[in-house]
Amino acid sequence: MDDRIVVSRDDCSGCETCIDLCPRDCFHLDPKNIAVYTSTRCRDCYHCIASCPEAAISHRDLPVEDFQLIADSLNPDYKDGDQTHSFLKSIRSTRNFLEKPIELEIMEKLIDVTRYSPTGHHSQNVELTLVSEPKTIQQLKDVSAETIVSFLKKIDNPFYRFLAHLVGKGKTIRKAQKTRHRFVRMLEGFQEGTDYLFHGAPAVVVFHSNKDGTTPGDNCNIAATYLSILANNYGLGTCFIGYLTYYAKYNPDIRDILKIPKDNQIYQVLIVGYPKHEFRTFVSRDQPKINLV
Repeated sequence: MDDRIVVSRDDCSGCETCIDLCPRDCFHLDPKNIAVYTSTRCRDCYHCIASCPEAAISHRDLPVEDFQLIADSLNPDYKDGDQTHSFLKSIRSTRNFLEKPIELEIMEKLIDVTRYSPTGHHSQNVELTLVSEPKTIQQLKDVSAETIVSFLKKIDNPFYRFLAHLVGKGKTIRKAQKTRHRFVRMLEGFQEGTDYLFHGAPAVVVFHSNKDGTTPGDNCNIAATYLSILANNYGLGTCFIGYLTYYAKYNPDIRDILKIPKDNQIYQVLIVGYPKHEFRTFVSRDQPKINLV
C-alpha cells in the first residue's frame, strides 16, 4: 500500500475536507470519524495537505518547509481582482532590451515558479533549458541563419515545390512562400548585425518535454506563461519566440546546442530581459468571441 501520505489520528477532526478535495478518492472516514488514506491512486497533487484545517496530514518523504502557510507569504489584500486585471492588460511583448543582466535570485524564482504551473494529469513533465551565455546565444543565431538559407533554397526550388505538392505538403509550401519576406528580413538582419530573433535579450528560456508524454505542448505553454507573468511583475519584459521552435524542427544542430534529450520536443521559447522602453497605455484588442448557451 502507498503510505507516503500520513494522517495524524490525534489531530484529525473528521471534517472530511480531504475527502471532498481529493480528485482520486484516496480518503475515507473510519468508524471513529478519523480520515484514513488507503489508496495507491494518488497523483501527488497534495490538495489534502494544503487544505487540512488541522494540519493533520503530511508527506512522509517531503520536507515540511515545502508546505509553508500561504498566509505567511502573501499580503492579506493580494487577491485584488481589479489590480490583477489591469496588470495582465498591461503586459506587452518586449523586443528592445537594456544591456543589463538578470539578477540570479530573480532568475531562480522565474524558473522555480514553472513547477507550480498546471500540467495534464499532474504529469509535471516540463523541462527547461536556460541560455544566458552570449557565446551560446550567438551560436543559436548562426545556426538559425544557416537554417533560413536552406529553407529559402527549398521553397524557391520549383522541383522541391512539385515534390511537396505530390506528398500533400503543397499547402505548407504555399504558406511558407507567403511569409518568405519575414525569413529574408531575419537573415539580412543577421548579416547586418541586427538581431531579429532574440532582439538582444540577455536570456533565452526553452521549454521542452517528452513528445510521448501527457499534453506536453499545453504544459510547456502554460509554464512559459507563468514565467512570463512573474517576470513582468519583477519589472522584466518577455516575448514568445516561435521562430526558434520552427527552426529546431528542421535543423538538429539547434537541439544539440541546447542539449535537448532525444525523446523531447521543443514546444515554446521565451526571451527575458529588462525592457529598454516603458509602455504608458493599454492597447486596443478585438472583443472576445463568446457564445452563451
